[in-house]
Amino acid sequence: MQIYLSTLTENDYETSLDAIEAAFLDVAESNHDEQELVEKLRKAPEYNYELEVVAKNDDGEVVGHIMLSEITIVNGDDRYTALALAPLSVLLDYRGKGIGKALIQAAEERAKAQDYSTIIVLGDPSYYGKFGYEEAQDFEIYSPFDVPSKYFMVKFLWDQLLEQPKGDVIYSEAFN
Repeated sequence: MQIYLSTLTENDYETSLDAIEAAFLDVAESNHDEQELVEKLRKAPEYNYELEVVAKNDDGEVVGHIMLSEITIVNGDDRYTALALAPLSVLLDYRGKGIGKALIQAAEERAKAQDYSTIIVLGDPSYYGKFGYEEAQDFEIYSPFDVPSKYFMVKFLWDQLLEQPKGDVIYSEAFN
């Protein structure tokens, strides 16, 4: 079985939404509207199709998906553009094969190529921690959501940042 990654195309639009919905069916922590979030983010003015990646099987079916979208970190008058990783999904039958890791790496590479330096994720620390995501609060970056801080994580894509952002994260309207 071959899996390949590609930028989302119009042909993948609906099938990717179906795959996202199916991937979250067994996730107890989910409110099961991730596919609706993706639809809203695709319509947002700041949508960047190059930061949306799908994994496909030999038959061309979407079996995994990741999306990064712009967010803002605000500290007083300072505003810093960063990215939110949301959502990441892999169909149940394809989990444990490294597809999620490949999607994260592909999205991070694309983000870095576009000069983004910071990615925020709200997710499982035991999973995202394997990829270098750390508790955002440790870097004075704070979530707008009422969640335990260990689930709100950050990764800096550059080893040396002149100014690491800190402050309160503001998500786009699509997240509301």
